Amino acid sequence: MNITLRPCPTPVPTEVRQLSVASAQQDFVLPVSDVITQQREGEHFQLVCHQQHAVGFFLLDSHYSAYHAFALPKDLGLRCFFIDQTAQGRGIAGAVLRELPAYCQQHFPGFQRLVLTVNCRNQQAARLYQKHGFADSGQLYLGGSAGPQHIFCQSLRN
Repeated sequence: MNITLRPCPTPVPTEVRQLSVASAQQDFVLPVSDVITQQREGEHFQLVCHQQHAVGFFLLDSHYSAYHAFALPKDLGLRCFFIDQTAQGRGIAGAVLRELPAYCQQHFPGFQRLVLTVNCRNQQAARLYQKHGFADSGQLYLGGSAGPQHIFCQSLRN
């Protein structure tokens, strides 16, 4: 699959601001416009492009451990990851997750793990992450606005 991961330009283009998920997924992912207005130091917006068009969005949080007690100082947080509803079902999310460790090593050297949380009700996402190398820590993060979340991690070491 021909996908490209790259930093999101600033200001965030309208095409990216219009990316969205299906209504059944909205409890699990903030709209891009909300993510942009709530950006904190250390959050780096990233794009998923397919055939030269933005089809997904995520952020890599280099200060993840400052806000999450379960994270270690060398953990890079993966947050707000989604594929636009018009592009879902084509294997793009899986392709991103296969590329992501190398992308993180290249753009965020020095981090040892990629860490994320998945809402306990979002079993489809949990299966996707596990299928692509993320391990469930067995712990729950209870600070999510939509309920408890599983904590997943993947090594970034070769």
